[in-house]
Amino acid sequence: MSTVGYEGIEKGGLFLYLPIRKQEASFRRRPESSINLIYSGVYHIITRLGWIPVCVGMLCEFATLSFQILGGSPLGYFFHTLDYVECTAYVILALRMRKSDSNSEQMPMEVLVRRHYDQALRGARTRRFRERLTGRSSGLVPFSYLQRVVEMTHQRYRGIQAVPIAQIIGSLDRSGDFDRIFAPTQQHSSSKWMSVDSANIRGVYLPPIKLYKVGEAYFVVDGHHRVSVARHQGQTYIDAEVIEVESRVPVTAELTMEDLDLLGPYSDFIKATRLDELRPGANIRATRPDSYARLLDHIYVHRYFIDQKRAQPSSWGEAVIDWYDNTYLPFVKAIRKKHLNRDFPSQTETDLYLWVIDHAYYLSKRYQHNITPEQAALDFVSRFSRRPQRVLERFWVNLLDRLAPSQLEAGPRAGTWREERLDQETVTSLFRDILVAVSGAETGWLALSQAGEIARRESGVLHGLHVLLNDTPEAHKQGEMILQEFAFRCQGMGIPFTTSLEVGDIEQRIIEKAHWSDLIVINQRKVHGQWADVPLGTIFHGVAEKAARPILAVPGTLTRAPQKLLLAYDGSPKSREALFVMRELISRWRLEGVILTVAGQRTSREMLDAAWQYVGHSAKTTIESRFESGQPHEVILSIMREENASILIMGGYGYKPLLKAFLGSTVDLVLREAWFPVLICR
Repeated sequence: MSTVGYEGIEKGGLFLYLPIRKQEASFRRRPESSINLIYSGVYHIITRLGWIPVCVGMLCEFATLSFQILGGSPLGYFFHTLDYVECTAYVILALRMRKSDSNSEQMPMEVLVRRHYDQALRGARTRRFRERLTGRSSGLVPFSYLQRVVEMTHQRYRGIQAVPIAQIIGSLDRSGDFDRIFAPTQQHSSSKWMSVDSANIRGVYLPPIKLYKVGEAYFVVDGHHRVSVARHQGQTYIDAEVIEVESRVPVTAELTMEDLDLLGPYSDFIKATRLDELRPGANIRATRPDSYARLLDHIYVHRYFIDQKRAQPSSWGEAVIDWYDNTYLPFVKAIRKKHLNRDFPSQTETDLYLWVIDHAYYLSKRYQHNITPEQAALDFVSRFSRRPQRVLERFWVNLLDRLAPSQLEAGPRAGTWREERLDQETVTSLFRDILVAVSGAETGWLALSQAGEIARRESGVLHGLHVLLNDTPEAHKQGEMILQEFAFRCQGMGIPFTTSLEVGDIEQRIIEKAHWSDLIVINQRKVHGQWADVPLGTIFHGVAEKAARPILAVPGTLTRAPQKLLLAYDGSPKSREALFVMRELISRWRLEGVILTVAGQRTSREMLDAAWQYVGHSAKTTIESRFESGQPHEVILSIMREENASILIMGGYGYKPLLKAFLGSTVDLVLREAWFPVLICR
């Protein structure tokens, strides 16, 4: 008996075994046509019944088990006997089927090709059922529809080639007769399909098929059944006579019916921008049709701004190139660098570009800063990603904000700011955006003057922030007057600036605003809570603990231009950040510098020498090193006076907030008596 018959019997169990058993003795004596007739009849019965006999057999098994548990009855013994006969039939047929499988060539050709066709047909129906459940199309792409939505230009005859079957995705006029993998979906072409399959099995030469090639995709003009049989048999390539059709829109082998709705707007966008000619290889693909209209709006706005900057009109092509090179590509590079495709796998780079640039615009208006593409991409993914890891991170941060007192939060880890700065494509200045906390006190204007000295050397921008505790008209009026004074002083120094008036907790607003800055400048004074005597209080301590940015604490004394820098170095992670800032400022500002290490359990001369070599390698001025003994804060103050240094650079608080409250801190002891600006790094 053939494999086809036994597979069917296994599905149907006893119900199909007994009729065939009666004909078994005469199979060897009957002519070929009779055997084929029986096999074909059995196979058609199986395909019509499907799993119905199996379900009935399972009910018999369940009934048998139930009657056995209940103690037995005449009906139970009947089912038990039926089950025994069925199991015996399975064993006999399995042994005979193993013998027949060893020589599959004995299977009649008509049965074999019928089996192949039915397998392909059942697979197509299964995929169609899955398509209805998931809403995804698995059909072929009609070439005529593609012609209507895509502008096709020239045709070239490419001759006979070996074409990858997986890249054949559509048909000229028979897209409804086959599914995406060219399995037949209709019964009317069964005879032709089986004749091609029979010729393929016998090794009969078949002429090449005819295809249209558009981009990376192929469309069948003639030879649908040959493609279907070859795909079913597992062929990788097929000989084809190819005519290549050029298109302005790139067409890939992953094109689906849903994508055709996007190709029309994409084609209009390409024709309007000529981006395929101006920047060959540009791949701007979106998942929404209205996205291309938004991209055109971006180009129009970009053209307006470059015209304003140049003070002369630019051509449309120049605007498209400038937008693509200086706006679109930087954001796409940031999206790739931050791996946003992992967090938003269903979106293209163009989709993410539209999201991230809108987010950057919102942030720039909210915080009055020029937001870089890297900053916008990082903030966007941290806020809106649905990956479990990101969701847990947001949940954990919110939980800590609710449960832990703000004074006990340790803030970000050391090195966060430097990693963000070095991660950017171009770093033209170390302190490009300087946040100045403006209180309106006279000593606060001295802090502004010191910030202006740094901004002048770094070509930076000063961002004035005044926070109101009460949202009243009187408070708003006073805050606006303070910011007007800030603007007047910045204009006098000739430094670009922005102003921001906020309402709420002063510490939280400074930390939130500092996220988009490179340096925080705060006036150091002993009023407003006696910060030096209340370790877990004051605004300065909160900002210094939680902000991931360097902080310049400016005393209420006269300011002067930086001339000599002193670094207090103890080898801790935060002091290594201060070492990095020391090296950058000395090389940029061409200042003299001194590296001071106080003898202790964690310090050594070798550590000091390594730090000196690190800074001196890029310095163009004199760099000294000093290894001293004594109390750290006393030694630092003494060397600052002896060296007549302008600014002290040191690492942030070394202890956790709670330990610092009880053990004290060198930073607090130095700030309590400092007559000079202190740059605190973390």
